[in-house]
Amino acid sequence: MHLLKWPASVFTKGNDHRPLGESNIHEALFNSLGDVVMLIDQQHRIALVNQCWESITGVTVSSSLNLLFTDFLHPEDVKIWHDIIRKVFNSHDSQLVWFRIISADGDIHWCEMRLQQLKADEHYPLSATLCDITPQIRNEQIRDASHRSLQSLVNRLPAMLYRSRNNTSWTMEYVSSGCEELTGLRPEELINKPQISYGELIHPDDAGYVWNQVQFCLQTQQTFELQYRLILANGESFTVKEKGRGLYSESGMVLGVEGFVFKFE
Repeated sequence: MHLLKWPASVFTKGNDHRPLGESNIHEALFNSLGDVVMLIDQQHRIALVNQCWESITGVTVSSSLNLLFTDFLHPEDVKIWHDIIRKVFNSHDSQLVWFRIISADGDIHWCEMRLQQLKADEHYPLSATLCDITPQIRNEQIRDASHRSLQSLVNRLPAMLYRSRNNTSWTMEYVSSGCEELTGLRPEELINKPQISYGELIHPDDAGYVWNQVQFCLQTQQTFELQYRLILANGESFTVKEKGRGLYSESGMVLGVEGFVFKFE
């Protein structure tokens, strides 16, 4: 995204040589933009900014001019600001960066800035566009929190949730933390491991039944419910119940199997 090429007279005083009212139109257009547009001078002070800036910071344009841009940054993000300036100078190209701006009332706004040199052959001034992405960040944070809550719930269940390949070894691509209580193996010991597989834990007398039942249900795209025995490395044997279903491509090809297994008392 490139900044509009504004006439130099829009940003300077003395427009007597221009038609009456034209500079006011340019100023109104500049201030009507939904994103912040600004110039940063060699001392990293705000040399020019439109009124959208006030909606983010709560500070008027007139009060913001000649203040350091870093005065508005979260202290932890000041280094990011200096790093992005170096990248602009080294690449001679625009750079995109996210950081936090602290408004006058103490609210934190996540912002996305596109920063570049105003003139290709001069380091300063720097031109920038800035937009408030706080709503998107908050939505992501909510989704992350929901995911963590769901993952915590899954890990507390007295069962093993899984996703596996459709092979006789039932090679696991994902297992929940409940696998350790069920099988005595940690998730990392079961996932994509050729040395030991979930299939090897199934009682030899039950392995054929499990395979055949699952294959029948995959072919008819039904869910399956099974009851069979597991044998652990220490020789312990017990009965489990499993409920699962196939994962299919749009063409109906079997991509894998997912479900859950729990100890049947």
